[in-house]
Amino acid sequence: MKIGLFSDSYLPSLDGISYSIESFRVELEKRGHTVTVFAPAPSIRYKEKTPGVVRFPAIKGLFYDDYMTSMFFPPEALLRIKRKELDIIHFHTPSQIGLLGAYYALRNRIPLVTTYHTDLYEYVSHYPQVLPGTIALSLMSPLITGGGLSDFRKAVSSIRPERNIDKWNKKIVMRGMTALHNRCDYVIAPSRKMRSQLESWGTTAPVRVLPTGVDPITTTARATSLFRTKWKLQVGEPVILFVGRLGKEKNIELLIEAFVQVRKQIPKAKLMIVGRNEHQKVLEEYAAQLGLGESVIFTGHVEHSRLGAVYANATVFAFPSRTDTQGLVLHEAANSGLPIVMIDKEITEVVRDKVNGLFARNSAGDMAKKLLTILKDSKKQLEYGAASKKLAAEYSAVHQAKLLEELYTKTIIGHQRALELPSKNKS
Repeated sequence: MKIGLFSDSYLPSLDGISYSIESFRVELEKRGHTVTVFAPAPSIRYKEKTPGVVRFPAIKGLFYDDYMTSMFFPPEALLRIKRKELDIIHFHTPSQIGLLGAYYALRNRIPLVTTYHTDLYEYVSHYPQVLPGTIALSLMSPLITGGGLSDFRKAVSSIRPERNIDKWNKKIVMRGMTALHNRCDYVIAPSRKMRSQLESWGTTAPVRVLPTGVDPITTTARATSLFRTKWKLQVGEPVILFVGRLGKEKNIELLIEAFVQVRKQIPKAKLMIVGRNEHQKVLEEYAAQLGLGESVIFTGHVEHSRLGAVYANATVFAFPSRTDTQGLVLHEAANSGLPIVMIDKEITEVVRDKVNGLFARNSAGDMAKKLLTILKDSKKQLEYGAASKKLAAEYSAVHQAKLLEELYTKTIIGHQRALELPSKNKS
């Protein structure tokens, strides 16, 4: 197959969308397919070194903080796509390049698949400044999908101002995304949570839950020891770990509050927060206000290839976020044999309550209670850790890429049959 992946977020950007695309790209190419990634250029002078990656000029953060926004597409851009003779198009973001892929597929009758990676419904609650982007999405949907006057009227009606900006944003997202998704042959939801959301919106296109495959991050005894020394961790010292983007939507304040209660019973416990974002300073100040001092460690960004040493130094992985769509770090933690405490129980298939982790309510008290249950029970740590590795192995990169390949094949066959129906009916 000749596969086109269209995304406004891709390497060297270090987010979940980029990781997912790259994981599938590598594995699909190993399976003999030709994969082309269409993505924004990180800078004007950027020179792509990876074969099969087509870059478009872009600027940062015009619509969504995590996306590069591509500039006007000249006719030459469509020619670059045409030359690839794609059998199927898979777009990953509802922004310029993603929508370019959808537009090209629909205009040229190419099978179209999308993955709904970002929970925009919740995202707009935390970042109301993305309103211009959501309005643009709503107005562009009829143009992309080829909808008629009625679709355009619906789009215009959805952007009529409302007193509650949060409610207004969500209505625009729901209508814009549903109109777009309903023109796809398949919509991929990375978790049960996202499938439920899409179906509740009235998505009529078939929705398939297909998480990204994640393989173990290898490390060495030396790397693990050096990391422990760098951050002054003692052997056997209880360490609660969080890895991820330090955005205000990640609910990390709740984890810090829970840690206050944990320390009352386990004074030597440490909370390690790995990641970066402008919200880090706010979190550091909050931890200081609560008198946690050096017991909370902010490492900043750690290269993905070195995260194995980070997970190896942890006792339990804590994930308070309620806005993620699949939480790839949960899979990484499970691969590393860690027990897991989390709140949003429908975003991953690799964590099961009382099997390899515990589900907590959205409260600092219950999060602390569940963390203490694991931290105080060494037997449970071993039992849950072994179960984590077993569950994570079921969703390897190879296995998930095989499932995606099967979905592509099914989509292409179904799309071709649909195109042949009118001619058969005429005869």
